[in-house]
Amino acid sequence: MKTKKTLLIGVVICLFALAILGTLSFTAKSSDTVDAQALNKDTASQPHQGNKESSVKVVLFGDFKCPYCGNFERDILPKIQKDYIDTQKIELRYVNVLLHGEESNLSARASLAVNQYAPEAYWDFHQALYRAQPKDKEAVSKDKWLTEDLVKKEIQALNITSEQKQQILKAYNQQKFHKQAKHDHQLAKQYQVPEVPSVYVNGERVKDVTDYKVVKDVIDEALKEQPMK
Repeated sequence: MKTKKTLLIGVVICLFALAILGTLSFTAKSSDTVDAQALNKDTASQPHQGNKESSVKVVLFGDFKCPYCGNFERDILPKIQKDYIDTQKIELRYVNVLLHGEESNLSARASLAVNQYAPEAYWDFHQALYRAQPKDKEAVSKDKWLTEDLVKKEIQALNITSEQKQQILKAYNQQKFHKQAKHDHQLAKQYQVPEVPSVYVNGERVKDVTDYKVVKDVIDEALKEQPMK
């Protein structure tokens, strides 16, 4: 109960941060439903896991430097993993949102480079960055911990070839990945994502990502609507 309350408060704080920073400044009111086909098409090349053939697409918008995205990754995502990803019922995709300046940008670029050169290791790297978050929630967003040294350390720790590691280390600061990180953030603006973490199931935004039952109900409803085989 305490974890849920903490995560809920955190989501509100992240939403407030969005408004203050103007990072996701929309001209129209955010909607709880977006064009599912368009979102599916626009996120087709994002890091993903699960069943690519599933008609249920779950899109997660997050920031490695957001403490409440970290809570979601630790408390909610493992349940989604067990119930829906490992059982090949859905496909999960991840989109970077850049709320905290260079550190958010750095982690996004590095993760996207890992996804290109060693996609089999993407989720290990993804999880490693979230595990590296300081335990103090305020420190996650305010302290400078998501550094080049940390990124390089986690890349070197991946269970991939030396050649893949060198490719990633050389590539993540290249303009290509700056553009990809910016493109991710633009997707968040395009779909008027109001807060992080945000989860969309076939275009429907889950209204309470702190409550696994709410997340589960939305996914289950989408699975019921799958076309008969």
